[in-house]
Amino acid sequence: MTSPSQEEDDVEEWRVLYQETFGYRRPLFHPEHAVFQFQPDPKFPGHQRNNNRERREENDVDEEEDVEEWNPWKESYEQLSRGVHVMNSFEQFVGAADIQCFDHIDEALKFLDENPEGHHEKLIFLHEGTHNVNHTIRIASDVQIIGASSSEDIAASVILTGRHATILEIQEGARSPYLGWITVKYEVDTEHEAEMALIMEVDAPPPPEPNSSGAVADNDDDDDLEKVNEIESDQTTNCAMVVTGRGVEPIIESCHFQSGNADHHTVVVKDHAAPKIKNSKFIGGSGGGIIITHQAAGYYDTCEFAQNLRSGIRVQFQANPYFYKCAVHHQGEVGVFILDDGLGHFQNCDIFSNAKFGVELTSPNANPTITECEIHHGELGGICVHEEATGQFLKNRVHNNAFLAVWICGGANPILRQNEIFDGKHGGILVHRYGKGLIEDNEIYGNVLAGIFVETGAQPWIRNNHIHSGKQAGVYFYDNGSGILEGNEINGNTLTGVQIRTGANPRILKNRIWNNDNGVLIHEGGQGCLEENTVFDNTTTNVFIQTEATPTVRKNKIFGSRETGILITDGGKGTIEDNEIFDNGQAGVMILSEATPIIQLNRVHGNRSAGIEVSSKGECVVRENRVFRNRFGGIMIASGSNVADSSLNQVYDNLDRVSKAIDRGHCLFSVSGKEFYPMHNFYRCITCNSSDRNGICQSCIKVCHKGHTVMFLRCDRFYCDCGADHLERSCCLRQS
Repeated sequence: MTSPSQEEDDVEEWRVLYQETFGYRRPLFHPEHAVFQFQPDPKFPGHQRNNNRERREENDVDEEEDVEEWNPWKESYEQLSRGVHVMNSFEQFVGAADIQCFDHIDEALKFLDENPEGHHEKLIFLHEGTHNVNHTIRIASDVQIIGASSSEDIAASVILTGRHATILEIQEGARSPYLGWITVKYEVDTEHEAEMALIMEVDAPPPPEPNSSGAVADNDDDDDLEKVNEIESDQTTNCAMVVTGRGVEPIIESCHFQSGNADHHTVVVKDHAAPKIKNSKFIGGSGGGIIITHQAAGYYDTCEFAQNLRSGIRVQFQANPYFYKCAVHHQGEVGVFILDDGLGHFQNCDIFSNAKFGVELTSPNANPTITECEIHHGELGGICVHEEATGQFLKNRVHNNAFLAVWICGGANPILRQNEIFDGKHGGILVHRYGKGLIEDNEIYGNVLAGIFVETGAQPWIRNNHIHSGKQAGVYFYDNGSGILEGNEINGNTLTGVQIRTGANPRILKNRIWNNDNGVLIHEGGQGCLEENTVFDNTTTNVFIQTEATPTVRKNKIFGSRETGILITDGGKGTIEDNEIFDNGQAGVMILSEATPIIQLNRVHGNRSAGIEVSSKGECVVRENRVFRNRFGGIMIASGSNVADSSLNQVYDNLDRVSKAIDRGHCLFSVSGKEFYPMHNFYRCITCNSSDRNGICQSCIKVCHKGHTVMFLRCDRFYCDCGADHLERSCCLRQS
C-alpha cells in the first residue's frame, strides 16, 4: 500500500499539473456532456483519507487491501484532458505536451469539426484574457466552451468581445452545446455607426410622392428588416449572443453578457430556440437585457438582469420562456415587458427598482404567468396590464412602489389571485379605462390612498380579498366605474371602507365592511346595489348616502356603528329595503337635508336613539317597516318633513325614553347628554334672550322658564341647552 508521504506527493503533483493546465483553483468534474461541477477545495491529507475511508465502507473493501487512493485533482484532469485550449499567448500555458492549443476560437472550432472521431472531445477551454473576434462565431454543433482561469470570478477574467457583428450565434445543428464562465461583450463600432449614419443621410432615397388622392403609398415589405443601400439591418442582430432555431437547446451557465448597442438587446433568443441559462448576468446593456421572440422558450434560472437602459426582459410573438429565481432590477424602463402575444412563466423572481414598471403587459394575447415574485420599488408602479392583455399574477408580493402597485386599463383582463399588495406610496390597484380582471383572494393593505380604485368604465370582479389598513378608502368607485365587489373583508381603513361617486354603479355583494371611519359612502350622483353585506362597527356611519346619490341597499345587516346605521342627507336618494338595522350608537336610519329616499320592509331595532328619524325638510317614503325596541322611540318625524305611508309601519315595544322623560317632567338632557339629539318639541325663551340655536325642552319651559315669554319653534332634533347650562340661568330640573 502507498505510504502517506508518497500519497501526499502524488496528490501534489496532480494538483500542480491540473492547475497549470486549466488554471482552476478547485477540481472541476465533467462526468458527462455539458455537465461541469466544481468540487470543494480538498484539504489533504485528512480530507482525502476520510474520503477514502467512506469509499471503502461504501464498497465493503478491506483497509489492508492495496487500493489506489482517490485523487480529485487526477480525476478532474482525466475528465477534462480531451478538450482543446484557446489562449492569447502560448507562453502562459505549462500543460502536458499532448494538449492541443489554438490562439483563436475559430481555429479550435474548425479543428474539432474536422476531427469528429479523433482523440479530442468537443470541448474548448477559453483561457484568461480578452479574446477579440472580427465576425460572428457561429455554433452549429454540440461543442462545449468554458472559461478557464484561476480568478475567483472566472467569467469576469475570460472575455469574448467584438464590435463588427453579433459575437456569438448558436444556431440550428447545435442541439445541446454548452457555454460556461465567460463574458460575451458586444462593443459598438463607433466608426461604422458614423459611416452608416452618413450613408442614410446622403444616399437615402427621396421621400415617396403622394398619389392622385394626396395619400402616400406604404411600400414596407417587412416590419422586422430595414434596408439601407441594399443591406438588411435585422433589429435582433449586433448583440452579444443570438440563440436561434428549432431544437436548439444550449446549456449556458455562469456567463456575463454585455452590449453597448443602444438600439438592440444584449441577448436574442428566437425562432423556437430553448436555451437553459443558469447563474448568468445581463448587466449594463445600452439597450435591453434579453429578448425572447418568435415562439422561442427556454429555462432561465437564478440569472440577474440589471442596469440595462431599456427593459431587462422582453417577451413577444408567442415566445414562452420560464424564469426562476431571477433578479430584475434598475432598468432604465421596464423590468419585464410582455407584448405581441408573448407568454412566459416567472416564478420566485425579485423584480425591483425599475424606472417605470416592474412588469408591463401590453397588446391582446399577452398572457404570462407571474407567481411567487417580489415586485417592489418601481418608480411608476409594480405591474401594468393594458391594451387588452391578460396574464395571471399569483401569490406575489407587490409593495413599496412609488405610485400604484397595479394598473389595469384599456380593456385588459388579468387574474390577480393570492397576492400581497401593500405599502404603495399612492394606491394599491387602479382599474380604469374599461379595464376588467378577476381580483381574488388578495391581501391589500397599508397603501397611502385607496386599496383599489375603479373608474372610467372599468368592470373588475373583486372577490374574497382582505382590504385593510389603508390610509384612505378601502375600495373607491368613481367616474362611471362599476363591476362586482363580492365576499371581501374590508376593515381598518382610515376613511371609508367603500366609496361610490360620480356615476359609478357597482354591485356590492356579501362583503364584511367594518371598523372603518364610514363603512360605505355613496355621494355626488353615485349609484350601486348593496346586497347581503354585513356592515358593522364603523366609527361614524355604517352607510352614508348624500348629494344626489341613488343606491339600492337591500338585505344587508347594518349594526354597531358608533353613530348612525344609515344616514341620508343633502339630497340623497335611493331605496333602502329588507335590511336588518340594529344596535347602532344613534338612530337606525336618519334622513336629513332634503333627502328623498324610500325606506321599506326593514327591521329596525335596538338602536340607542330612534329607530327612524326624518328631520330638516326630509321628504321620503317610509312604509312596511318593523320598528321596535329603540331607545328614544320608533319613527320620529320633524316639523316640515313630508313622510308618505308612515302609518303603514309596525312600530311597537320601543323604550320611548324621550316621551317618558317629558311625561315625568324631566329635562331631556337627562336622557341625551351632549352625545344625542333626541327629537321632540323645542322652544326659545324671549325673556332669557336665547337664540334660535338654543333649544329648550318642554319640561324646562314649564319649570325653569315659568312665567317667561317663550316661543315654540318646531319639533326636531336637539339637546336641551337649559339642561346643559348653556343659558345664563341654571337649569332648575337638573339641579333638583
